[in-house]
Amino acid sequence: MQIKRTSIKNIAEKLGVSNATVSLVLSGKQKEGRVSKALAEKIILTAKEMNYQPNSLARSLRVGSSQTIGLIVADISNLFFSTLAFYIQEEAEKYGYTVIITNTNESVDKMGTMINMFRNRQVDGFLIVPTEHSEDHILGLVKDNFPLVLLDRYFPFIETSYVGIDNYKASLEATKLLLDKKCKKIALLIYQNNLPHILERRSGYVDAMAYAGMADNICIKEIRYSHIRSDIDNAINELFDNGSSVDGIFFATNSISMYALKSIMRKGIDISTDVQVVCFDKNDAFDLMSIPIPYVLQPIAEIGKRAVEILITEMSSKKRGQKETQSLKLQAVLHDGSS
Repeated sequence: MQIKRTSIKNIAEKLGVSNATVSLVLSGKQKEGRVSKALAEKIILTAKEMNYQPNSLARSLRVGSSQTIGLIVADISNLFFSTLAFYIQEEAEKYGYTVIITNTNESVDKMGTMINMFRNRQVDGFLIVPTEHSEDHILGLVKDNFPLVLLDRYFPFIETSYVGIDNYKASLEATKLLLDKKCKKIALLIYQNNLPHILERRSGYVDAMAYAGMADNICIKEIRYSHIRSDIDNAINELFDNGSSVDGIFFATNSISMYALKSIMRKGIDISTDVQVVCFDKNDAFDLMSIPIPYVLQPIAEIGKRAVEILITEMSSKKRGQKETQSLKLQAVLHDGSS
């Protein structure tokens, strides 16, 4: 049975006053409307007794602000994105904003649907982890002057705010770690797409190998997000079957790391003696392993905090008729995996 929502009209009818009088009191404007203190108190008490809940959408249309932020992430099951969402929500609440979180599963069509949904809900600003081929959706928001900050990924030719890390440097240092461990044949497992952050991680690996005089030993296995399990299993089989001499692997994303480590262990390969690994992002599962797993530690809390701060600035600038964009590339830290 659906419970009927209490309206301003219901309160007015119960008290025998006009809708306008109730509206003035509930919006805090009883003095401007010359409503007596006694009547204002009676209206507020009645509203509480009738469990009145204001219509947030209607309010947003009146005041031009919904106090909500639309957050679109690529894969909420990925620990990186779920942690990022947590810190964004924590920071946004400090400014009095509610964050609505949605997930695209790397689908550009879903991303378009989510953006339209947020537009219809009158969100005040967007925080988006863009999918591949989503440039038109981002350009549409920029053209319509929506406050917007891209997270983790960006498009170099679109003028919009962005917060992420220096992916090239992080990848370069991760590959160097394997080289320092005397690995001679190092493979890179990376997603098959052309998003800038993926291309930068690829370039970091390639350049590190080239600087070490091992350009001829470059080995890249591309993984399709939509076929992540089968592609990783096939890649691991190719790397370790037929007497392959691979002795180091760099996993370029958190999700690839976890699936690949499982695949390696299923094959009975020892990641302490048979092959050295470096992962992108820390996973709690690493704490359960008997040996340290080196990883690139992204400053997720800082990314979330700075993204919200920049978005708040953009939303304030829009109200003043101004436009401000900022781009930040924070530094990740290469961790040896020890406690």
